[in-house]
Amino acid sequence: MRKDLCFLNVILIGVVAVCLCFWPSASLGQDAGKVYKVIVDPGHGGQDTGSKGSGGLLEKEVTMALAKKLVQALEETGQVRAELTRTDDQAVSLDDRAGLANHNHGDLFISLHLGTTFASDPTGFSIYYWSPTTASPTAMPFSNTVRSWDQEQEPYWEKSRMLASLMQEELLWSIPWASGGVLPADIYLLRRARMPAVMVELGSLNHLEEAAQLQKPEFQEAVAKAVTQGLIKYRSLEDKGIVIKLKSPDS
Repeated sequence: MRKDLCFLNVILIGVVAVCLCFWPSASLGQDAGKVYKVIVDPGHGGQDTGSKGSGGLLEKEVTMALAKKLVQALEETGQVRAELTRTDDQAVSLDDRAGLANHNHGDLFISLHLGTTFASDPTGFSIYYWSPTTASPTAMPFSNTVRSWDQEQEPYWEKSRMLASLMQEELLWSIPWASGGVLPADIYLLRRARMPAVMVELGSLNHLEEAAQLQKPEFQEAVAKAVTQGLIKYRSLEDKGIVIKLKSPDS
């Protein structure tokens, strides 16, 4: 399945590249004065430390550092206002993270996490999006008139997949890591976001080489710029009314 998934992503990236070749430059929308709101979610916080690396390094610390770099890169475009779901080492529930994004009318939601591995091979990075085919059987059925709090992502999942694919492309160009793919998953936080939403999972703190890179400011900046460029391309497609529909890799 992963090979098929990567093949479909290559097709998507090729179509996007052809479209972008006909545009003078990728920008964040046709209206230069438009402010676009991106909610950046540094995973974990407070007593929820996330994964742990050697020397006491914690996932919550690395995601916070990455999030701050991403906010800076986004706001340097001049057309994005980025907001954090947490601004320091505090515990924030998943419901509160999604609720903040929805209440503040975010245009995109990006959650940052690290993986865990017990293998000697590097983990690389993966990007997740919610898909209807991954929905929990306990979730309430989707209705055209009433949508439960558990299914806010339903109208946006295809855009989320497109966003994830474009971010994957930029990350592959920008950091020396392999990609585990753009993957559908029934992630509680993503399915409650009322906007296109992805979760970027970068490397593993218990892999010595990846942990060393994740702590470097220059590596964090490269990740932030790649994610920002993927967002720019996504907005260019969306604003020009280009909708790319492929058969869902998880269908």
